[in-house]
Amino acid sequence: MYNVFVKKKGSYNPDMVGEYSNLNDAIKLANDLKEKDPEISYTIEEQTGHFDSYGEPLTNVIKRGWLFLF
Repeated sequence: MYNVFVKKKGSYNPDMVGEYSNLNDAIKLANDLKEKDPEISYTIEEQTGHFDSYGEPLTNVIKRGWLFLF
């Protein structure tokens, strides 16, 4: 399962905007959102099926896209 998170400029926590079983669908959503609003950053995470000692699901970051502002 792949989760797509979007963080808007100036916000602290990212919002989950989609959950997909296919990685290509998750990447397409992230790219479409980035085209509509180039100021967002996104992260695509894959759920591993394992949990940490607090019961939180463990994930692997598959892809990130952001705008560098220096």
